[in-house]
Amino acid sequence: MHRALIVLTLAASSVFAGPYIPAGDLVLRHDIQRLADHGLIKGPTSTWPLAWGPILDDIRNTDATTLPPGVADALVRVRQRAGWETRSDELTFNAKVGGADNATRIRSFQDTPRGKIEVSVGAAWIGDWFSMDLNVQGVDSDQDDHEFRADDSMIGVVLGNWSIAASTQQRWWGPGWDGSLILGNNARPFPSLTIDRVFTDRIRSKWLSWLGPWDLSVMFGQLEKERVVPNAQFFGIRFNFRPIPSLEIGVSRTAQWCGDGRPCDAGTFFDLLIGQDNRGGSIDIDNEPGNQLAGLDFRWSPTFIEIPVSFYGQFIGEDEAGGFPSRYVGQVGFEGSGFALDRWSYRYFAEVMSTSCDFWKSDEIFNCAYNHSIYQTGYRFRSRSIGHGADNDTRLLSAGLILVDTVDTQWRGLVRFGDLNRGGAPDGRNTLTATAQEIFSIDVSHSRVFSFGVIDIGAGFEQIDDDASGSSSTDARLYLQWRTSY
Repeated sequence: MHRALIVLTLAASSVFAGPYIPAGDLVLRHDIQRLADHGLIKGPTSTWPLAWGPILDDIRNTDATTLPPGVADALVRVRQRAGWETRSDELTFNAKVGGADNATRIRSFQDTPRGKIEVSVGAAWIGDWFSMDLNVQGVDSDQDDHEFRADDSMIGVVLGNWSIAASTQQRWWGPGWDGSLILGNNARPFPSLTIDRVFTDRIRSKWLSWLGPWDLSVMFGQLEKERVVPNAQFFGIRFNFRPIPSLEIGVSRTAQWCGDGRPCDAGTFFDLLIGQDNRGGSIDIDNEPGNQLAGLDFRWSPTFIEIPVSFYGQFIGEDEAGGFPSRYVGQVGFEGSGFALDRWSYRYFAEVMSTSCDFWKSDEIFNCAYNHSIYQTGYRFRSRSIGHGADNDTRLLSAGLILVDTVDTQWRGLVRFGDLNRGGAPDGRNTLTATAQEIFSIDVSHSRVFSFGVIDIGAGFEQIDDDASGSSSTDARLYLQWRTSY
């Protein structure tokens, strides 16, 4: 099977103005991570969108017949996907139709319909230094009254080893599978100017070569008008590197700043950039630069354990003290992967998170994370958290399973239970619930490839116990999605 498929060739040149792989495809991420854990992909893999260029450069001459079956299986699927998505000097088209009865309130990495009905069409073109991927959607959603959108689009150019793009692509920063504490795909993507390193080669300087392969992503985004501070801007920067093949480290920083009635000059941005934004001295409520988050994440795959397992964590500070992040929220997880029955490539994971500040202390701080006294809409975009989908003051345990066979038939499962908005007093800023609730949910989804496209179907169940009223409720959800490209 693998020897027959290995004859697939890559229809892509060595350098691209794109394309980038946006967050949202759980199985493609699983396959890429499998190749990285085996040492075939050298660069970082926890900053999405990922560039196809360095991935193709790493796997171009790999002989799948020398690999373990599960790794060879992943290599074939990644090559097939890359060969389709990196066709150069050719106009390609895509279409997607989906709908959901009671769309999920907490989104994980997997892209599922956001509304009752979604219809999307798009076109893409890739050249040596220029690329575009333009998509438009019509959406009927209870969560957002914008019926027409241009999400998941980008127009970009390459200058040297840097890609500069106008983008509404979905982004994900960090190693978590069910959520990112600082930037995930729970909220819709907002329009941004992005600057990304394309190839992730190590620095040749003897002083910095220890960093290993590294990546850098910078974004300047525009938030919506319907906020307490209308038209606030968003700044984000992420640097991640692999000093040794088994360890990836990421450093992230984001900020909300500017907006109607707030200072937007270069001096304000400089103060924000160097972290001089706490009140005191020359900083007061009138010139406070913004609302910042910053922190560290890691993913470690110990080589002394024979089976492929990894440990990961993310720790994001909601405040600043002494020039460093403070009042951390946190997430830790464990994952493993393998190949079973000569057919199924699998990954399992379990992660626990808390979005209460100083989450490890007995006197953790509520109503702190994702909130701010000036930017009172908080760290949110169109009524969804920009960070973890469970929003602030949540403690949540998640466990998931991914199965994909040699012909790309997929099964995905996710179980969650925990406590939402544990702050006690009603807090209307939380996008899920104003009062404390206990949650249990389970979701199962399946996708299959047909000659006419890919069909993706999912079903879920959720039980909510409300602490304030003492009431209990249950709800079911279902989605169906078809997509194709040509």
